[in-house]
Amino acid sequence: MRRSDLAPARRRESARARAVASFTLVAAALALPRAALAYCRTSVCPETQSTAAVCNPQQATDCGIPLAWPSPCVSYSLQEDASDQVTLAEAEAIFEQAFATWTAADCGGGASPRMEVTYLGPISCDAHEYNQRKGNANIITFRDDGWPYGSGGNTLALTTVTYNLKNGEIYDADMEVNSFDVTLSMGDDDVSFDLLSIATHEVGHFLGLSHSAEVTATMYADYRPESTMLRDLDDDDRAGICSVYPPGEPVEACDPTPRHGFSDLCAEDQPDREESGGCAAAPSSPGGGSGGGLLAAAAASLGALARARRGRAARPGRERAR
Repeated sequence: MRRSDLAPARRRESARARAVASFTLVAAALALPRAALAYCRTSVCPETQSTAAVCNPQQATDCGIPLAWPSPCVSYSLQEDASDQVTLAEAEAIFEQAFATWTAADCGGGASPRMEVTYLGPISCDAHEYNQRKGNANIITFRDDGWPYGSGGNTLALTTVTYNLKNGEIYDADMEVNSFDVTLSMGDDDVSFDLLSIATHEVGHFLGLSHSAEVTATMYADYRPESTMLRDLDDDDRAGICSVYPPGEPVEACDPTPRHGFSDLCAEDQPDREESGGCAAAPSSPGGGSGGGLLAAAAASLGALARARRGRAARPGRERAR
């Protein structure tokens, strides 16, 4: 068995991103030293305006401002079609459990992270996007018809977090599950690629954590097929989430509405928003928020340590391109 090869970091800029003076940075798993680490947080490095990590204990490669949601009220939505392998009801139950694993983490003394996550229901949009002039949703979607990132079955899922380059505030997070190359399983019997393990790892990225070098941690970069061990947090996972969202007073009047409002439609299907004068409303700053900074997006993936021994059953009406 070998550790999966993870794609190198790369930067890309779309026409839409240029129009709002932002850029997209896609970074795969961060290469971390093999020394024992308690936890690492995803960060933005001001010197290079790129995605990095800040770890505890500190590492020589640490750089920048750690990412976090600015509000203790966050939401997510599942794409309504779910997957040929997983029904919507099954996906709803699994991701509810995955989020609860993190928000109920033991921070000591019976306290838990000060973070509430709300499910806003199924939506029609299946695109990873962040809109500054239209509504948004933090989308979880399955990719049954093809995996668009070229890594095949070595990448089980990908979470893309959009954040402010100046202050590290997370604006949006979207998860994509590779249900095209990967045979997913649910429950404790006949485990192949355990969806709950994959979901729990990706929720850690959703909340701002980076990969850990601890092989027993949920945030370890690779998953061993036929295993369910990533379902349960390790000590370093708990330390990480409790540092990002320290326990505090109960959250009151929680508003989980995504930035710029909620919509179950993709941007291309939403009407343009207009001010009273008939002009399209523009964000108050290039970054779309009070920080006034540019936007960036960091993508982190969960890789397969080894392929499952059992073969993948063919699906009717689908032929994989060579």
